[in-house]
Amino acid sequence: MSRSNSRADLRDESFVDRPWGCYSGSGYRAANGRQEGVTLVELIIAMVIISIAAVALLQGLGLQSQRNVDPMIQSQAQRLASQYLHEVSSKPFFDPGADPRLNPALTLAAVVTSISDQSSIGSANRLTWDNLYEYQGYDDSIKDLVGSAIATLAGYRVAITVSIAPGLALHNMANSTDPTCPAKIALITVTVTDARNQTTTLSGYRTSYWAAGC
Repeated sequence: MSRSNSRADLRDESFVDRPWGCYSGSGYRAANGRQEGVTLVELIIAMVIISIAAVALLQGLGLQSQRNVDPMIQSQAQRLASQYLHEVSSKPFFDPGADPRLNPALTLAAVVTSISDQSSIGSANRLTWDNLYEYQGYDDSIKDLVGSAIATLAGYRVAITVSIAPGLALHNMANSTDPTCPAKIALITVTVTDARNQTTTLSGYRTSYWAAGC
């Protein structure tokens, strides 16, 4: 066999058992001679699928982060409501200037006026408020006792009501339905609104420890 024929045979044998295609210097070619790989349409579809999956993942992470923050906000609102409720409850039931327990000579009308006194609410300094009804209708941002805003709690707001309504009852005790008879029960309600516009409400009762006799 000549040297030229040997080379031809080697070239022929190089394609044995390659029914699906052949390898060239630029890559694998199919039997029809076209370059195989990912088409543009397939690439776009893959990118769309990956984008959808990424959006779903990020949304899930964002929701989880929000759920982690929510209990902290709720806990802060509960603490604020508790602090304000304690503050109001610690105030005297009667105005100190007209306390029937200290001055039995006071008329019932004077005692009624004493209970509903709000003569100090003109002052932002709550340390000067000397009876619990001063807080009736209070609605403000979170401030300290002397009336200074607390910047770190700027997203919260508090509203307070103090009810001494006739007929208000607590167990076997109740205010008289006669408005001229001094109340002996007060219902304090504190509502804190947070930055999400969600509300937290705490309530408590306060009694006068004085029998009006009517």
